[in-house]
Order: sequence, then structure tokens, then C-alpha cells
Amino acid sequence: MTRLPNPELPERILSVAEKIVAADGHFALNMRRLAKEVGVTPTTLYYYFKSKEHIFVQIKLRTARKLNEKIGQIDPTRDPQSAIRTLGEIYIEFAEDNPHLYRHFMEELLDKTLVRGDEYETLHFSYLAARKMLEDLAAKGLYRDDPRKGAMIGWILLHGFVSLLISGTLESVEGSSKDELKAIFMDFYTPGPPRDEEVSTKDSK
Repeated sequence: MTRLPNPELPERILSVAEKIVAADGHFALNMRRLAKEVGVTPTTLYYYFKSKEHIFVQIKLRTARKLNEKIGQIDPTRDPQSAIRTLGEIYIEFAEDNPHLYRHFMEELLDKTLVRGDEYETLHFSYLAARKMLEDLAAKGLYRDDPRKGAMIGWILLHGFVSLLISGTLESVEGSSKDELKAIFMDFYTPGPPRDEEVSTKDSK
């Protein structure tokens, strides 16, 4: 007998898989547990998804879309420096609220063979948004470095800070609260005016 697809089941499978990862981390997700919690057989899971890795990629995309929705609400007409700071704050808050999903999104290896071309932009939206903001600053003469290089280094710094923050390592080493650490980092992360402009501003006072 031919199996008739259930159009609602893939979404239910991914929703349950996402909840498992969010609660216990991606190492806790296996097909047997997922099938049991969805209420289907493991064979049914493979009817809709090629492998566990395929499900992992879909969870990454779901996580990215949630983060992207928040970043996408930043007013594109606002001052780019302020926009970059807001992007950083949103990114940090999202990671704090969803530590297991964030780790899976950023740290679990991605099987590129399971990602369609248009999905790469979804996965890297936050980086591309930051680069666009730096390009806007550069166009106004307020950022002298290569925006691509600046966005890449900024992303590395932001991810490194977030990883140390949600693990509790930075808080333990510094003996400071998370709010204090975030304030220090954001002042460093947010690009300021070019140095010669800062000097001329001071001289004019």
C-alpha cells in the first residue's frame, strides 16, 4: 500500500526536534527519541527527512529565521552606528534566551549538501546585515576600514563574546555581572568615528 504523505507532519516533527534541542542540546536529539515524542515510527521520520543531519539543518534554518526576524525589525533609516549596536544587543539577547539553539546554530557543523542556495542567505543574515550597516557608515565617511573585513572581525568578536557569556566562563573569570560585561563589550563592539575626526573634534573644543 502506498503511503499517503501527511502535510502537517514535517512541521510537527521539526517543532518537536527543536524543543528537544532547545531543552537538552543537539546531542540529546536522536531519531528514536524524536519518533517516540512525535508519536510515529523511526521509519516515518525517514520518509520525510533523509537523515538526522537533514533535521539538524532545518533546525538551524528555523533558529536563523527567528533571529533574522528580530534583526529585520531594526529601522533601516536609523543611524548605522546605533543600528549596529542594536544588532549586537539583539544577537546577545537571543543567545541568552536560547543557549542550546544558539550553540546548535553556530557551533554544530553544517552539511552543505543539504542546504539550498537561497538558504545560505537565511543562515548568514545577521552577518550580511552588519556588513550592510558598515557599508552605509563607510559611504558617509564614518568608517575607514573595509566593511567586509570589519563585518567579519565583528562577527568573530560577537560570537566569541556570546559563547563565553552563555557558558558563564567570562563571568567567572572577570567576577563581573553579565550586564556589566555586556556594557563593556558593546562599547567596544560599536564602531566609532574615524580617529582623525575624533582628533579634530577635540581640537575644536
